[in-house]
Amino acid sequence: MSIYTKPKNSDLQLSLYLSQALSHLSDHASMTLFSVRKLNVGSSQKVFNPDGAPIADNVELTMRSSSIGSNSVDLQLFYDPYDWSFPPDIILHGLFMKPSLTDLGLDDTWDHEDPANLSKVLKRLSYMMQVIFAVPFYINFQDQRANQQIKLVAKIQFLISSLVPNDVAAVKSHIEPLSTLDYPDLLRGVPDIGKHEPVMEYIERVSKKITEHFDKIRRRREMKKEMIETLVNFFRPHLLEYDSVNHTMASFMLAVSRDKSRDGIATAVTTFYLPDSFPDEYPRVTLSAPLLPSSSYLPTPEPEVIAIQLYSPRWGAERIITEIWEQLWEDIPRFYSKALHLASAPSSHS
Repeated sequence: MSIYTKPKNSDLQLSLYLSQALSHLSDHASMTLFSVRKLNVGSSQKVFNPDGAPIADNVELTMRSSSIGSNSVDLQLFYDPYDWSFPPDIILHGLFMKPSLTDLGLDDTWDHEDPANLSKVLKRLSYMMQVIFAVPFYINFQDQRANQQIKLVAKIQFLISSLVPNDVAAVKSHIEPLSTLDYPDLLRGVPDIGKHEPVMEYIERVSKKITEHFDKIRRRREMKKEMIETLVNFFRPHLLEYDSVNHTMASFMLAVSRDKSRDGIATAVTTFYLPDSFPDEYPRVTLSAPLLPSSSYLPTPEPEVIAIQLYSPRWGAERIITEIWEQLWEDIPRFYSKALHLASAPSSHS
């Protein structure tokens, strides 16, 4: 006589439950440390009665997590073959633990018809396997001649050693400003923490990168100011206008000999624009025709951007201006000739 009974719940009910649970899991697994790279649902273990005859299959759910410390973990859940409404047994292969639903705080809330059950298990297990530290730190920098300070926090996620002895590893990090910061691209470019990098070394590395960023901005502003002021001094008699606040542009009415002699003069409005990335990016120079009083409209060429031929970000302002000025001795006469051609076009067709 058998001392076992047939399963209380039907295979169809169990199959439906597992289908719904796995669907829910696929939508929410990203919230946990477990990436379900390997998933087996089967009846791999049989339960036998005393006379050796199989009575029922033990339903087993197996999945593999992301690395926990340096380990990969197989998670198995075994459902009672006679009444799958009971909470399953949980086995974590590769870790020194066998958590129960009581350990996870789920035994009093287990509902065998709830498809979120598996997601709840994984979420609670993930909480047991990770710790997040929030480490505040400060960066001092000079912005527009004023000393500024920003407060940031490094949120660093670790896998703790209670599950994997002597194997604490960082898994990810994120830097957030706790005060006003107008450089969002800077924080997106901060590298992640190394797997076994000490927290303070990471903070020092981030601080150095951010400080270097602001130092580079300050040097660029200084170089822009030096460049504009040198241009104004170099071409002061021909100055039309310039940006004395942000040092982004300067415009001049420049005149050169048409054939490098003194028997003909070519003129053009020459404007220098400095990008924020100057001197890493060279200045943009445009030539345009001056507007002269006339009783009738004379066509003029469109403003022309000059391709800088010789340039190095390592040069000082005077060297940069000297090289561009040498080039303008060729470009201004060419542009001036184009303007004369357009101005004479109407009379030539009359």
